[in-house]
Amino acid sequence: MKKIISLLLALCCTCVSALAAGKVNVAQESFIHLADEYSNRYYCYAKVENTGDKPIKVNAGVLEVYNAEGDAIHSSEWINAHARYLQPGEYTYVRVNEYMDDLTLVPDDHLLTVTGRSDNDYANVRYPVETKLELGVEGDWATYNYMYATVTNNTEETVYNLNLVMALLDAEGNILYLYNNGLYEVGLTPGSSLTFRQNLPSDFMKYFEANSLVPASVDAIAYIEIEQ
Repeated sequence: MKKIISLLLALCCTCVSALAAGKVNVAQESFIHLADEYSNRYYCYAKVENTGDKPIKVNAGVLEVYNAEGDAIHSSEWINAHARYLQPGEYTYVRVNEYMDDLTLVPDDHLLTVTGRSDNDYANVRYPVETKLELGVEGDWATYNYMYATVTNNTEETVYNLNLVMALLDAEGNILYLYNNGLYEVGLTPGSSLTFRQNLPSDFMKYFEANSLVPASVDAIAYIEIEQ
């Protein structure tokens, strides 16, 4: 891509510039365009950090998509932020995925803007996760490519409303794919573990092969959202 620009928004008190604040920083982002004779869609994935020293919420965002001539061809204000309440030093993942009605549109560049705001009413509690990637697993009818995430409840309370986001990464840490899931009416009892498994979609695997992208590892965040 010719340019990848991310806007940083620091939310702080304007009366005294030295006061501490949370700061949203887009540390890495990836853009994937999948198209065939029936559909034309794109996915933008980003790793977002709180580089400040106060809690912050990943609040909103805008994605603009451009063609090779630099003309805007599509935009989205719908950004899905997982584990959106960040303590200082924490990171999370956000994504945008959209369909374009015009099958002839070809994205060449994009501009992602992610904003945050101070929010002390809610927070995310995170739980330990171990991950694994298995590629080329032969099944009875097909070959599968699995991401695994094993979440452990390291507390003394049963955990409900558990959410999980898994990020497929290449060797340099670039995001290739995001998947999320959750347990809502199911509780994870104290000291117990649960493994999530997701098969990578075949159209993404074809895209990786065509563009010399090699999946190398999985990162994951398991969390609940609580009111403080």
